[in-house]
Amino acid sequence: MNKTTKSLAASGAALTLAAPMSSALGALEDSVSFGAWFNYEYVNDNKADENVGGDIDYPSFNIYVNHHPDDTPWFLDAELRIGEGSFQSFSGDDREWGFKELAVGRSYGEAWTMRLGKTEVPFTYSRFNFWPGERMARGFGDQYNPGLRLDYDPSGSAFDMSLMFIKSQNWGDDTTSQDDGAKIGYDVNSLGQHWGSNETYRKVNTLVGDFGITTGDFRHGLSVQAGQLATQEGVYNDITPDDPSTIDGGDETETHWAAGLYTEGSVEALELAGQVVHFDQGDLGDLYASDTEDDKGRAPANEEFEPGEVTSFETRGEGQMAMLSAGYNAGDFFNYADLSMRFPDSDLDQDDTTDLVLGSRYDYGPGWIYAEFTLTNLTQEDTPVSFQEDAPVSQGGFYTTSGDRQETVHLTMDYYF
Repeated sequence: MNKTTKSLAASGAALTLAAPMSSALGALEDSVSFGAWFNYEYVNDNKADENVGGDIDYPSFNIYVNHHPDDTPWFLDAELRIGEGSFQSFSGDDREWGFKELAVGRSYGEAWTMRLGKTEVPFTYSRFNFWPGERMARGFGDQYNPGLRLDYDPSGSAFDMSLMFIKSQNWGDDTTSQDDGAKIGYDVNSLGQHWGSNETYRKVNTLVGDFGITTGDFRHGLSVQAGQLATQEGVYNDITPDDPSTIDGGDETETHWAAGLYTEGSVEALELAGQVVHFDQGDLGDLYASDTEDDKGRAPANEEFEPGEVTSFETRGEGQMAMLSAGYNAGDFFNYADLSMRFPDSDLDQDDTTDLVLGSRYDYGPGWIYAEFTLTNLTQEDTPVSFQEDAPVSQGGFYTTSGDRQETVHLTMDYYF
C-alpha cells in the first residue's frame, strides 16, 4: 500500500468513526443541559445577620438529562444536584449531592405514559415561590419518590389521572428526597421531617392517585394516598437505660393516608391556585422510639440521660393543611404570594400556624432572579408548628421561637444552559 492509498484509507476510517460520533454528540447536546443557583439570606432581628449583613450560601450545580428520542417510545429523565444548595443535606444527611429525579419511562400510544424510578409524586400542586419552599404544606408538594407511575392524559379529553406506587421515600432506606425548600426545621420532630428521617421512620409501600377535570383555563383535582410508615434500622423501642435494645428497620409499622382537593388555573395574566389536605399518620405513640444508641448502649438525648427516661419521637399525627397561591405575569416579571396554613391535631400541643411568602422573579434570559420575603408564624402563635424548644433564635430563617414572627429576605439567582 503506497502513501496515497494509506492516506485515503485513514481518511475513510476517520469519516466512518466521525459519523456515529457526530450523531452521538448531537443527541447528547439535545438531551443534556446544566444549571446552577446560589442564595443570599438575611434574617431580621438576628444578631449575626445584623452584624455581617447576611450571607451568600447554598450553591448547587445541576445536571439535567432528558432523553426523548423520536425512534423509540422509551425515554429517560434525570436531575443530579451537587452542592449544599441541592437541598440534600437539610433532611438529616450530610451528603451534599443526590438525584432529585432518575426515571426510565415509556409512552403507550398518545394517552398513557409509564415512569419507573424516582419521579414526581402526583399529589395536589406545588407552590409558586422558589427558595422558601412548601412551608406549612411541607410533605405534599414537590415530592419525588422511587416507584412506578402511570399517567393517563388523552388528547381532547377534559379528564386526566395519574396513579403511582411509591416503594420508598428515597433510594434504599434514605429519607432525603431533596424537596425544594426542605430547610424548614432542624430536628426529628420538626415540620421539615413530615415523613420522618434517617433516624426515626420513613414512608414506604404507598399508593397515590390524582384525578383531574379541566374546565376552561382551570383544572380541578382530587388527590389521595395511603400506605405505610416504618421505623428505621437500629432505633430503640420502649427501652430504659438498664435494658437497652434496638429494633430492625421496619419492625414497627403504622398506616398513613391523606386526601386533598385543589384547583389551579389562570385568568388572563393572573394565576391562581388553592388546596386543602387532610392527613393522618396514625396515633402519635405507635412508632415511639428513640435515636440510635451511643457507645455505652444508651439512648442519646439533648440533655443528660436520666434513669428511666426515653428520648422518643412522634409521627405528625392527624391534621389539615391549606394553601392559597396567586401570581401575576407582568412581562419578564412574575409577582406571587403563597399563604400556607397547618392545623395539627391537639395531641401534638402545637398551635395552628400560618406562613406567608411574598416574591417576585425576573427572567433575565438564561435564568431567573428571585426576591422573596418570608413571614414565619404570621399570627405569632405561642407554640407554632415550626417552633423548637430551646432552639437558637434562627436556623437559616426557617423556624421561629415561641410567640415570635420571623422575617427573612432571600435573593436567589439561577442560570441554565
